[in-house]
Amino acid sequence: MITCYHVINGVLKSQSIEPDDPLPAEFLWIDLLEPSLEEELRVEKALGVNIPTREEMAEIEDSSRLREQGGTLLMTSTVVSGISAQRPSTAEVTFVLSSEWLVTVRYAELAAFSAFETKNAQSLNNHASPDLLLAALLDSIVDRIADVLEMLQSQLNSLSESIFSDAADVRQGKADLQVILKHLGRHNSLLGKLSGSLLSITRQLSYVRLGASEWLREPARIALKSVERDVRSLGEHQAKISGEVTFLLDATLGLINIEQNSIIKVFSIAAVLFLPPTLLGTVYGMNFDAMPELHWTYGYPLALAMMVVSAAASYAWFKFKNWL
Repeated sequence: MITCYHVINGVLKSQSIEPDDPLPAEFLWIDLLEPSLEEELRVEKALGVNIPTREEMAEIEDSSRLREQGGTLLMTSTVVSGISAQRPSTAEVTFVLSSEWLVTVRYAELAAFSAFETKNAQSLNNHASPDLLLAALLDSIVDRIADVLEMLQSQLNSLSESIFSDAADVRQGKADLQVILKHLGRHNSLLGKLSGSLLSITRQLSYVRLGASEWLREPARIALKSVERDVRSLGEHQAKISGEVTFLLDATLGLINIEQNSIIKVFSIAAVLFLPPTLLGTVYGMNFDAMPELHWTYGYPLALAMMVVSAAASYAWFKFKNWL
């Protein structure tokens, strides 16, 4: 789908281009959402620039993600999508920037783009140029990452309280720890995706300031520096949260090991407590004729009493040694 954007009296106006409609003569931004081959060719013919395919956008080397073509910058960044649906995944977004227009290519619905349109549609007086529009789009993506990091921090605080709470029942606590372990694993995976996104945006910011140095406007330069500072601070915050996740993972695994050791301890103590009664029962189960207790009226109760006393003595010895 091709969507063209114009700025009219400081207001961002969108126009969906039908398959048979020609591209408008003047525009500020073209957004290609899951474009077909025909749509890519239409934009390439109109602008005289090669639009990268989905396979080309997925390449990870910098020479493919950050390049210049006839004065036009082609930059691909990684953005995290599907967070609202709790199915986070990474998606590539290519920004094709010239001094006259901006083209974005993406194959996923991104909350950052929707938020940008909602936030800036009525207040685009300062974004009426392609470079400023690029800075505003990157700022919206960074704002979305900041919101996700804030959400993760809040969830980690709740998980930390659950892990180290003293009021939980032992059995219920074990089930909770298993659920918490899964939550922490998902959080760690999401943090890894966010880290990759911040890294790709950092590289793009450095590249656009160098590659467009001849025609990059001063307001856009200032805006890009502001976004770069935000990305740097979010990177530090992401590293801090990642450290918290690692600590909570280790703590959760340690508590699970403690619970498992407690269970093994109970079985070990039970085996030791019943070892003397088992020995006595084995001796008196041999049925030798020379055993005087076999023909004694109180032999059976005596054997039972000896088993109880031997188990009690073992228990008392464990308590005396503080092994229980």
